[in-house]
Amino acid sequence: MPMARVFTSPCLVACTLAAAALPALAQDDAPAFEPFVFAGTVVAREITGLSYETGGCIVAVSDPARRTGVAETGQVLVELDAQAADLALETAKARIADLQAAVAEKQLAIDAAEASVERRAQELAFVGKEFARNEQMFRRGLINESTMEGVESRKMNADFAADQAKETLASAVSAKTRAEIALRIGELELQSQQVDHEALQLRAPYSGVLLGFEPNVGDCVNAGASVAQIYAPEKKAVEVFVRVDQLVAQQSSGVTIGAPVRIARINGQSCGGSFTWIGTEADLEHQYVKSSIEVDEACAPALYLNEAVEVETLPNPA
Repeated sequence: MPMARVFTSPCLVACTLAAAALPALAQDDAPAFEPFVFAGTVVAREITGLSYETGGCIVAVSDPARRTGVAETGQVLVELDAQAADLALETAKARIADLQAAVAEKQLAIDAAEASVERRAQELAFVGKEFARNEQMFRRGLINESTMEGVESRKMNADFAADQAKETLASAVSAKTRAEIALRIGELELQSQQVDHEALQLRAPYSGVLLGFEPNVGDCVNAGASVAQIYAPEKKAVEVFVRVDQLVAQQSSGVTIGAPVRIARINGQSCGGSFTWIGTEADLEHQYVKSSIEVDEACAPALYLNEAVEVETLPNPA
């Protein structure tokens, strides 16, 4: 059986070899990743200052917080003497009770005035009918003028009594309104006393680590005096100083916002992180720019504040 011959074009072979060589050439032209290494210092991303909202003398200090240096959300750290505040609070509560009783009393006056208005209205209606009936009789000559004058007098008295009852009702309503205003003022004063009373207890705003927490029972403090600082242990950052040439580097290892890094401790442990802030001003003499790296929250609690670490840039997937 005859075998088929395969003819190969020289141009086809050359083009195939050239196409295979293109990826290799492109790979050689791509800049190689060159990691940068920096010395960094661990800091807290946010530190909150704690201070006294009011003055007074310390009567209690949280022993667990002082021993461990750790606080939980809402935990009472320091208590100030509350004798005067307790008395003011109880006085405000008694004042509220008195004002509430006054409002109830004014409501009773309104109820009585409304009942009086209704009675006077019924009386006026009755006298009005009597006056109309006697007026018809007077025109027919069935009653004399003296009798008619008596009926007119009773109608005038009924009109006057009805108007007076309405005025009494309006006065009662006005008195209740004033009593309600006084009650509202008393409630605001009570809220103010409650706020002042709560200010005697210094509480932790969130769970975190305390810095400089050293109050003593018996010490008297002023409003605004600093007690301590607190920070969340899982929210840490690393401060580094980056050279300008590393920021403007053309290769993929140039430092940019979001660039991943590896944070190495002296014991060999490491954490992940990424650049979150790069300063806008370089040091005039050494051309360093202060920058910040956010540490992964999973391993941040293990790092100490002011701990010296080594930071190495990693290839950016983006």
